[in-house]
Amino acid sequence: MTLLHISELAERSGVPSSTLRYYERIGLVRPAGRADNGYRLYDDAALERLAFIGRAKRLGMRLEEVAALVEAWLAGDCRPVQEQLRGFVDVRLAELRGHMAEDVAFERQLERILDRLDQIAPLAGRCRPDCGCDTDPLDVSAAPPADCLLTPAAATVRLGEWQDLFARATYVSRRAGHAVAVFDPSAGLAGELAALCAAEVACCPGFRFTLQVTATAVTLIADGREGMPDLGAARPVGREAP
Repeated sequence: MTLLHISELAERSGVPSSTLRYYERIGLVRPAGRADNGYRLYDDAALERLAFIGRAKRLGMRLEEVAALVEAWLAGDCRPVQEQLRGFVDVRLAELRGHMAEDVAFERQLERILDRLDQIAPLAGRCRPDCGCDTDPLDVSAAPPADCLLTPAAATVRLGEWQDLFARATYVSRRAGHAVAVFDPSAGLAGELAALCAAEVACCPGFRFTLQVTATAVTLIADGREGMPDLGAARPVGREAP
């Protein structure tokens, strides 16, 4: 068995010595023994472990998640590794799809600002909020209000329907004037979402919805302008990558 000093392990693995020392402190890497002079020695298993850690980190895993996955991997049973990895990837996909949908919604806000600038002639003198220049991109107050035609009782029922659907989302995010929700396509909610969107537009013409259906996700962007109902708190289902 070939034993490596930390500098040799760093060279062969591509991981800096300082990072290796940190990995050892937190238990991700362990020396196989020590030389007569007290220097740590590492075996080929450390190289395999570092390669596995590198692959996990490239997926965006946090170190504590990597540590749990490494322990499962070292146990030698593939099933727990697959289960942990599948759970992590499901969360990251939901987050990514939610962020992509938020970008689409933000793009629409910017387009509304451009439309406003195209429709308003420059003023003589200093800019004012009504000239279109002094506009916060997250301020949707210039959009027409969504006047709901439902009675208070019917509006309460409708809100409950929205909240029930959003509770089944894998990712929910709210920002000024709109909400984004990502659903598992296997849940079979696309038809129910489409029907509820159509009903909402019928009673609240100021609302706008975008429903994106793919084989891997159902994404809803709800743009309520000023009248955005409380569809539930922002609820990302995972953590940001470091």
